[in-house]
Amino acid sequence: MLNRKNMNLTIKNDIACNTVDKNKTSIKIPDECKNEFIKAMKIGYYKEFYKQGLITAEQLEQLIAMQDKTVHSAA
Repeated sequence: MLNRKNMNLTIKNDIACNTVDKNKTSIKIPDECKNEFIKAMKIGYYKEFYKQGLITAEQLEQLIAMQDKTVHSAA
């Protein structure tokens, strides 16, 4: 439950965050990290497809093996 004291703290924190955000520079994620993340997500989807019976164990293995290739796009 928010009372007047908590409300003031929230407003002050929001103001402080907004001023800090304006001074921050953008963060760039390296392509290698992006590729590893995409690879992990795809493997997770493939495993879920297998658990649901949508693909066979052989298909799962093939899809995972394909992920060792370099990912060039998020699509």
